[in-house]
Amino acid sequence: MPEPHLIKLLALIALLSVAVYTDLLERRIPNWLTVSGLLTGMALTSFEVGGFPTTSVLGAALALVLAFPLFALGGVGAGDVKLLVAVTAFTGAAGLLPMIIYGGLAGGILALASAVRRGVVLGVLINSWSLIVHLMTLGRRGERLTLATPGAHSVPYGVAIAAGAVATWFFPISIGGAL
Repeated sequence: MPEPHLIKLLALIALLSVAVYTDLLERRIPNWLTVSGLLTGMALTSFEVGGFPTTSVLGAALALVLAFPLFALGGVGAGDVKLLVAVTAFTGAAGLLPMIIYGGLAGGILALASAVRRGVVLGVLINSWSLIVHLMTLGRRGERLTLATPGAHSVPYGVAIAAGAVATWFFPISIGGAL
């Protein structure tokens, strides 16, 4: 019988593959996928540790707490938040920070490539600067831009989350001995 760690990896890859496919095709990540991914991650972790999947539950809860404000501010879609929560059920709380780092790098590369392909690099840079100013001045200057802003350019961030999850699985970052 295969090791629980291998089964968990294969289930994670299946989850990520479907998420990337639907995000690229439809620009959405369905609820049935994220909910089943969350439950599968917790169940497999439970089998792996032989008890309650504490790391999965804490990781998923922490991912929700950290990612929900990004959704509330209009920076990411709800499916992206739910995918991050589901994936963190596989990686545990210790995998969240590396996943955010790797996923952020992948998302930045994806956004830059998309802006170059569309010929809107200058516009994206100006809008990004305006958003940073808005956040740094607590809304007194700059402009609050969201995915709903007319002319906003978005990328399928599920792809970046998937890249971050795979990188975290194979190249974990140890933060103070956490991983």
